Amino acid sequence: MEELQLEFVRYVHYFDDSINTESVQELIGILASVPSVDLFISTPGGELPAMKVLLHFINQHPDITIYLTHYVASAGTLLLTDCDKEVYLSEELDLLLFHQIDREFGGRFRKQLFNSEILFEQIKNENQKYADKFKRLGLNSKEIKRFMEGEDIILYKKDFDRLKVNKK
Repeated sequence: MEELQLEFVRYVHYFDDSINTESVQELIGILASVPSVDLFISTPGGELPAMKVLLHFINQHPDITIYLTHYVASAGTLLLTDCDKEVYLSEELDLLLFHQIDREFGGRFRKQLFNSEILFEQIKNENQKYADKFKRLGLNSKEIKRFMEGEDIILYKKDFDRLKVNKK
């Protein structure tokens, strides 16, 4: 009797959502039991803490490759700087949007228990760290200056060649 041999196929998953606690936890739940995966990501961005949790998971995954597709903005761009796995810019990626981390401070009607100035300084320092990472990635001095001034920086396909990242 002839033995049946199955060829292993990598799991492919497409994530097209905002990055928040719920979407990240759902994605982790799907991928946690998958030994080998190609993860296609398109996102308008989202929450920094959720993105850092997703990066933590991805960096520990035994065999995952990331493909940025359609558009990737805000927190999603951290895949280009903080991901230890292979990250590719797919042919279908139209744009990358970088901007500073921000946080609402609120508290206009209730007394605040936290010091908003300290939080502001923390975010300012974090933004400087990302400006340095984005410069190493390939954003030019003019773009970094605009980033630090609080502007959105949009890179299109024509700009991708200067980025220090994999392309497919």
